[in-house]
Amino acid sequence: MNPVGLAIVGLGQWAEVLARVCARTPTVRLVAAYSRNPERRRSFAQRWGCRAAERLEAVWEAEDVEGVLVTVPNQAHRAVVEAAARHGKGVLVEKPIAANWEDGMAIAEAVLRHQIVFACGHSARRLQGLRALKREVEGGSLGEVNMAVALFANERGLDLSPEDWRLEAGQVPGGPLTQLGIHHIDNLQYLLGPIHKVWATESPVWRQHNQPLIAHVVLECAAGPTAYLGANWASPGTFALEVFGTRARGRLEVDYGWWGASEETDRHSRLEVTELVKETGERYRRSLATRAVPLSKGDYLQEEIEEFAAALRGLARPEVGLKAALENLAVLLAAAESMRAGRPVAVREVPAEVG
Repeated sequence: MNPVGLAIVGLGQWAEVLARVCARTPTVRLVAAYSRNPERRRSFAQRWGCRAAERLEAVWEAEDVEGVLVTVPNQAHRAVVEAAARHGKGVLVEKPIAANWEDGMAIAEAVLRHQIVFACGHSARRLQGLRALKREVEGGSLGEVNMAVALFANERGLDLSPEDWRLEAGQVPGGPLTQLGIHHIDNLQYLLGPIHKVWATESPVWRQHNQPLIAHVVLECAAGPTAYLGANWASPGTFALEVFGTRARGRLEVDYGWWGASEETDRHSRLEVTELVKETGERYRRSLATRAVPLSKGDYLQEEIEEFAAALRGLARPEVGLKAALENLAVLLAAAESMRAGRPVAVREVPAEVG
C-alpha cells in the first residue's frame, strides 16, 4: 500500500524515538509535527524531513495526515485525542491512556462516537521475550502459574527538575508506577489475565517533591495468581519479569540500555526457563535444570507502528485498544489510591460498552 501519512503531536524525547522508527518503516511516512515550542517543531521537522505545523489545527486540516502519534504529557492526552477524533484522525497515544478516570472515559466516548482507529502504546508486550514467555505460560511448560515478579527501574527520577510535569501527582499518579510500572501492569494482564485487587505502598524516604521515587504493589489476578510489581525511579535501568509455576519458572530480562533502539532490543534480551527435575535412587533429591529459550529478532516499536498504519487502512485491528488501555489505567489508579489510603483497593471495571 502507499505509505500512511502520520503526524506527531508532542516533540519530547519519545517523539524522537518514534520518528526514527517511522523513518525505517516503509508503510508509513511522517508528514507533520507539532509542538507549542516553535524552535523545537522547526528543528524536529528539519531532522526528520516533515513539515512543522505552525498551529495544532493545521494537523487536523491536513489531508495527508491519516493518523496521529500522541506523545504529549499525560494530562494533555484527552484534549488532543478528542480533537483528533472530531476531525476523523486515527490515534496512537502513548501509555497510559490518561492520568485519571474521567479523562480516560472522555477519550473512550470520543473514540466510540467518531469511530476512529485507536491504539495505546503499551509496546512492551511486543518484545519477543514477552511473546515467548506467554507461549511458555499458555503451553503449560511452567505448570500451574501461581506467582509473578515484575521489576522496572531507571534513574530518571533523580534528574527531574522541580518544574517537570512528571513530579505533578495529578499528571503522574504513583510516580514511577505511571512512567514505568504501567508497562508491567499491561504485561501482567497480558500474561495472567485481569487484575482485580491491589495493595500498594512507597519507600517514604525516597521522595522528590510530591512524588515517590520507589513504589511497591501486590496485585491479585482474578484467575488466582498473585504478582509483585516494583517500580523504581532511583536506580540504573532494569526491566525484568519472572513467572512462577508448579513445574518451572520463566525469567525474562532486557538490557535497558537498548530500550530505545527497538530494532536491537530483542538481541539484548534473555529468557530462561528453570525446571524442577526429580530424581530417584538410593537417595531422593531434587535438582534444577535451566534452558535458554531462543528469541527471534523483532522490532517492538516498528510492529506497533505498522499495525497502526494497517488499521488506518482497514487491514488490521490494534492489539491494545480502548478496553485494554482502560483496564491498565484502572489498575494504575487503584494502586495510586492504595498508596494514598494505605489499604487494598479493588480495581474498577471497564464499562461493557467499551469492549
